[in-house]
Amino acid sequence: MLRRSIDHLVDHVDDWIEEHVHGHPGETGQGGPRDVLAACRDARAELRQATARVLFLRNKLEAEQMERRVRMGRACHAILRAVREDDDATALPLLTWRRELREEIVRAEQELAGLRTQAADAKRQLRRLAEEIRRLELDRRRRRRRRARGSAPRR
Repeated sequence: MLRRSIDHLVDHVDDWIEEHVHGHPGETGQGGPRDVLAACRDARAELRQATARVLFLRNKLEAEQMERRVRMGRACHAILRAVREDDDATALPLLTWRRELREEIVRAEQELAGLRTQAADAKRQLRRLAEEIRRLELDRRRRRRRRARGSAPRR
């Protein structure tokens, strides 16, 4: 569910950038460059929050995965001990538990791979949006300098 909302937000930001930044502000109903810059900053703040949530989930899942691997190691050690002691009554449930842990690790690893990809995409989008904001701010400063030169008294 979070993945869909992040994807939706990233798509929305992409569409918004294409429409408002690369397009013509007058055609989109925007008031001008200042409105575009403010909206771009708002979109960046939203994307930043979404990226933080994805990174939090990724880190949480990585920590859980590490715990599963530790439990898997303990299960393997307990199985070896039970086999060495010729304790089949203990070894069989441990083998079942190890199999379940392995399946859980594989499933979680697939989920983690998706979150890693999603986190990388979100960070890439965030950098792209930051570059757009820098470009818009630079354009605004240039326009201000041109206006200041144009209104300055000539000698």
